[in-house]
Amino acid sequence: MLILLDKKTVILDEMRKKQIKIRATSLLGQSIDKNRNYVIIGAGIAGLLCGFYLKKIGISFKIIEKNSSAGGVLGTKITPHGIAEQAANGFLWSAALQEVCDDLGLEIITPKKEAKARYFVRRKKLRQYPFSIWETLGIGRRMFTPHRAPIHTMEDFGQAYFGDTFTRQLLEPAMGGIYGASLEAMSFPAVLGELSTHIETHPFLPKALRKWRNERKKNTLEKPKTARGTHSFKGGMQALIDALAGHLKEHIQYDTEATEKDIQNTDNQYIITSPAHAISYFFDDEMNDLLALINYMPMISTTLFFNKNDLKKFKEGFGCLIPRNEGLTILGVLFNSCIFEQRVADESMVSLTCIMRDDSPTLSLIHGADIDIKNLVVNELDTLFDIQGELLDYAIFRWEEGIPVYSPQLHENLFKIDNILREKYSHINLFGNYTGRISIRQMSEEVRRWTANGRR
Repeated sequence: MLILLDKKTVILDEMRKKQIKIRATSLLGQSIDKNRNYVIIGAGIAGLLCGFYLKKIGISFKIIEKNSSAGGVLGTKITPHGIAEQAANGFLWSAALQEVCDDLGLEIITPKKEAKARYFVRRKKLRQYPFSIWETLGIGRRMFTPHRAPIHTMEDFGQAYFGDTFTRQLLEPAMGGIYGASLEAMSFPAVLGELSTHIETHPFLPKALRKWRNERKKNTLEKPKTARGTHSFKGGMQALIDALAGHLKEHIQYDTEATEKDIQNTDNQYIITSPAHAISYFFDDEMNDLLALINYMPMISTTLFFNKNDLKKFKEGFGCLIPRNEGLTILGVLFNSCIFEQRVADESMVSLTCIMRDDSPTLSLIHGADIDIKNLVVNELDTLFDIQGELLDYAIFRWEEGIPVYSPQLHENLFKIDNILREKYSHINLFGNYTGRISIRQMSEEVRRWTANGRR
């Protein structure tokens, strides 16, 4: 019996070691070398941020972009009723992004006071706090109970430390709003890597959270200015793209597509920032297979304009997150005109952005007609807000390969990709929203960190 228990302990220990394996940086490949000439492939936000900081520290580089403009998925459409963002409508403030904007002379705008309220939908109603007193007590009891079982996914984390009600009503919609995927598909170490290491040492969650917070403060570069929350720009996120592209215009070559032959040139160091699904053909070995295994979640963003008075149950705030058990297709709604100024042509209007993912095998939603998507979204918004008037305008943006799924497989494969780059492709780095940092804030902090001294 003792032998069996010892074996079980060894197995659990090995599982925990495998679980908490995390990478210190999301730049895959060798360290940045300020004596090399760099070619950045892709002028999306990742490539532009790389270019900004390489230029700042005096490293020679150029950016090649296959399209005729920069930005990738980021961009802003101007409509007669206001602006519609193609992807992110803002960014979480960081010292790194503040530094970028200061150098570019780009003014950051803060959210309105009305944007403070965040809502969760429960039983088709908007609630700032979606739990009863008894549910709250149950959540608190689980949160203050140490859990030693291995945690591999965000679903494991939620169920272990908060229970099913919290996981379904709050954690799942919150994480889905960032990563797009279901909790079962998200790797806990990939999404909350540092926290996973502290939970291994301190399975009592409050202590692990305190250790995590203190470590983040210790490792954060000095902040010349401080701010909190979501920020943006007067002209939308396009303002950031335009400013970066203008700043780097002498370094960017548009309408130029990189080939497998190009990256065989070892005279240059390459930082490939294009999506994984767009670059796997660069390689004809295991790298091709590993990159091809990275899944992207099909996403749809729909921005709609209404007269505010026509939404009878609308509440001022930042937006609402919608759990899957509500039976709606929409994952969440951003109340754009409540968050930032100059989002609508007239303050009597309201601008809402609805985010959806397409889980269907045939991608029927992604491939559907605009009118069908519009009707679906309006019907679901009517359930929430009791729409009494007509839709003024709308804009739909589709991404068949939108957000990378931070799965346990991706988490493990990043280590393999990094090793192959170091051993076989020492002149190539990979960096993007699939390599470990998914948000604009995280990417800017990461690039700032590994270019601070000309190396990471």
